[in-house]
Amino acid sequence: MLGQHLELGWYRSEFLRAQGYDVIFPENRKEAVAAIHEGKFDVVLLSYSLSHATSQELLELIDQRCSECPVITITEKRWEDRHLTPAETVLVSEGPEGLLDALKKVEQHHGNGLRRVK
Repeated sequence: MLGQHLELGWYRSEFLRAQGYDVIFPENRKEAVAAIHEGKFDVVLLSYSLSHATSQELLELIDQRCSECPVITITEKRWEDRHLTPAETVLVSEGPEGLLDALKKVEQHHGNGLRRVK
């Protein structure tokens, strides 16, 4: 999960962990780049709190490391961006349940390959 609002990121991470997902939430750019290089992820959650330039940079790194990795964007409003092509888009107003629904859709589409805590 990549974003700048730490408290919101922690909340989303804990919610998803409670649902059985293994979540990595880097708290700064350096940690995000390191996590991407480690490649221990199955899906990327990209928050609207990141600038467009930062989003593009991180997505390029992700594409180099795991080109088949689905991306879910969390946005304030639906909008089309020809540079960002997420597998799913979640509105902030949909809350954590919307994020969980998006993860389930990605999981169904890509099989049961998402890491879950047992």
